[in-house]
Formats: sequence, C-alpha cells, structure tokens
Amino acid sequence: MIKLATAIPIASAFLAAIASVLARLLLKGIPTQRILAANFFIMSATLLVLSPLFYIFAFTWENAGLVVLIALIDTTANYFYFKTFEHTEASVAVPILSLAPIVTFFASALFLGQRVSVFTIVCALIIIALIIGISTDWERIHAFKTATLYPALVSSFLFGISAIPSAYLLTTLHATNAPTLYMIRAALIGLFAIMVFKDSFVALDLKTYRFIFFRGLFVIGQWILLYYALTFGSAGVAVTLGNITPVFVLLMSISFLDESFSTKKFLAALAVLCVSLVI
Repeated sequence: MIKLATAIPIASAFLAAIASVLARLLLKGIPTQRILAANFFIMSATLLVLSPLFYIFAFTWENAGLVVLIALIDTTANYFYFKTFEHTEASVAVPILSLAPIVTFFASALFLGQRVSVFTIVCALIIIALIIGISTDWERIHAFKTATLYPALVSSFLFGISAIPSAYLLTTLHATNAPTLYMIRAALIGLFAIMVFKDSFVALDLKTYRFIFFRGLFVIGQWILLYYALTFGSAGVAVTLGNITPVFVLLMSISFLDESFSTKKFLAALAVLCVSLVI
C-alpha cells in the first residue's frame, strides 16, 4: 500500500504533467505576458466560487506578508515557466523545470529545521539525476540555452524557494489551508502580472479563455495536492515526488504532441517511478 504522503505528491505530479502538455499547446501562438494575468485570475475566480466550502485564513501581518512573498516569488517563477514552453517541446522543457527539489531540500534544512535521512537524500538525488536524463538532448545544449535552459533553471529555483514559506504557513503557523492559499496566491499573481506587463490583460478570444479555464482545473488540483503534501513532513520529499512530472509528460507528449520516443527515455521514466515509491 502506497502511503498517503507518497501518493498525494505523485498525484500532483500527474496533474502537473497534464497542465504542462496543455501549456505547450496554449503557448504555441500566444506570448507568455498576454495570458499570465488571465490564467491566474480565472483560477482564482474558480476557487472563489467554492471558497465558502474551504476558506480558512488567520489574518496577521506576518501571515499576510508571507502570502505576498510567495506570490511575488511565484509570479516570476511562472513567467519563466511559461517562457520555457514558448519554443520548447514539453518532454525537453519539463525535466529542467523539475529541479526545484534540490533547492527545497537545502532551504528546508536551513529555514524549517527539517532533517531527512541520507537514504532519502540519495533517493531524491537519483530521481533528480534521472529526470535530467529523461529527455534532454545534451548535444543541442547550446541551441536551447536561452530559450529553455536559463528560464527553466530560474523557474525551478524560485519554485523550490517558494515551497519554504508555503510550508511554514501551512504547518508551523497553521494560518490557512491548501485551497485557500492557492486561491489568494493566484489572485495576487494575476494582480502582479498586470502591474508588471502592460499587455498582460488584453482581450483573448473565447476559445482561448475556455482552454485556460480547462487547463486551470488541472493546475488547481496540482497545487492544492502539493500544498497538502507539504503538511505531511519533509518539504524536500514532497517537492521531489511532486516533480516526477517528466515521467508522465514523456508518455503524454508522445501520445498527444507527437514528440519523439526512445528506449532510454522510457527506461529512465520507469526508474523514476520505482525510486519515487521507495522514497
């Protein structure tokens, strides 16, 4: 029987894979800054409708400040996340976007005092190493540095950092719950996007809005599950399992985006799944 602390972040990774494939489809013809605000306002509004069922937030200036900090970090992280998909295949972009656990493990030890066993760290490093090797073509590394490598690394670093104040709010301060945190975070990211990008809230066609809403359902599920997973213990373990997304993206991108398949990618994907269950 898979433990809940393992199953929940893996489920988050599966939903993240669907969201990543859909992001690649969405961003083929639309610049990142044009959809950033609408994307997060739509998700926030979706949760707002349901908020009477779950809303919990203990207001203090410390709690409010941490939420704003999370939103500021994640606004930048999401910008670079979407930029990565503008010119890059999902099966190439997602492995590099999944390196956040490296940052989270060190940051959680430093700021949250969370210690994990050497075995867990080794398993996490194995997962990360396999993720890197799933679909990255190192022979073409110079060709996609600007379009893929740099924005993906920045995004990964920032998402890894933002897990720390999120875990602190959810577990140490007990200030809120997962869906409330994501709803407020999404609204603030939308607001910050409007403030930073002048063309971030231009009118889009109805089909695009529907697509954003549909994709947003998977993103909401992904982040609520990940935030919930942070309450079980080690933030590093939760973020590691939540970032085995490339395993699922590989299979989906082959099936729905006609991206290339190789035995190496397939075996690496199976290895990631096996080690993630051990962790």
